[in-house]
Amino acid sequence: MRIQLSIEESLFLDALLSLELYPEKVETNEEIPITLDSIHKRGIELHKWKIKGNSGKLNLEDITELLIKKELLQRTENVYSLTAFGKIKAITIRGKRIGNRFNSEFLRIATSTAHSTFCKRVFGKDLSQANMMDMVQLDKLLQILNLSSKNKVLDLGCGLGKISEYISDVTNACVLGIDVANEAINLANKRTEEKRQRLNYKIGDLNNLAISSNSFDTIIAIATLHYSIDIDKTIKQLKAILTPQGQMGIFTFQYAFENDNPDILHPDNTRLAQVLKKNDLEFRTWDFTDNEIRIRQNQLKIANELKKQFQEEGNIDLCSDRIEECKIDLQRLLKGQKRRFLYHIQSS
Repeated sequence: MRIQLSIEESLFLDALLSLELYPEKVETNEEIPITLDSIHKRGIELHKWKIKGNSGKLNLEDITELLIKKELLQRTENVYSLTAFGKIKAITIRGKRIGNRFNSEFLRIATSTAHSTFCKRVFGKDLSQANMMDMVQLDKLLQILNLSSKNKVLDLGCGLGKISEYISDVTNACVLGIDVANEAINLANKRTEEKRQRLNYKIGDLNNLAISSNSFDTIIAIATLHYSIDIDKTIKQLKAILTPQGQMGIFTFQYAFENDNPDILHPDNTRLAQVLKKNDLEFRTWDFTDNEIRIRQNQLKIANELKKQFQEEGNIDLCSDRIEECKIDLQRLLKGQKRRFLYHIQSS
């Protein structure tokens, strides 16, 4: 059933799905009820733009009534939730938002001298990194995976594909990178046309992997699994994609806030570890938290030093985003509320 949605309705569903996936918590660690106020606040955080010139202040009551009539939304007293059909629509909307956001960011990163300098100074090499991946981490990943020309590798969330390209270049492995950002994928394919025999890129969403079973012997995911709507479903799909005795190299992070059980920060107890165990997947882990602290500290310093260069390019928001994420993440890391791990997973 096809339903037309206004911009406002789409934003409302997107914000509501975000709250259901990542509920805010108060000091007592109780989830904040999903009311109109909390949905509106999350919508502003997600989108940061004005709608119809009203500074993001939507007529939420009218929108909720329309969405209830379309059977996308349900209400119990003053608390809202998505219907099953509403969740499907919201997941599609969220995927498009993430793809559009990354298209805009990646296309500017691809031509930004300031960002290239930033990557070289922070990460050790310009691979258009949009997440935490320095050469220390990448070299360790390649050491563990021990790839060669005999391997077929799937890289989930490859962005502009430069890390995929680097892996293929140094190991001669056949690599397929996938990402929801279609324009980034187009750029990656154009850049690597002469390497097509061992390197390809396709548009793909880790929430709906249209990939045949037993297709790859190695899967790489560098800080991408937090975009999964259902991590258990995603891991099941990845397990099916692997050939027998296949392997996965996953960089991920785990948070533990004030009233969470601190045991969740142990690599055997993270949410990913719990899902891996549930799916009978054996794993080894390496803790890169100290490495991430050093990277974030260096990133904050260098981003501030390069502000003027980013400004002159018209990319000050790229710089500001790097600074803002550092300020937030460094506090969590130094307080012991976040840890970063590399998981090496073997299938039977």
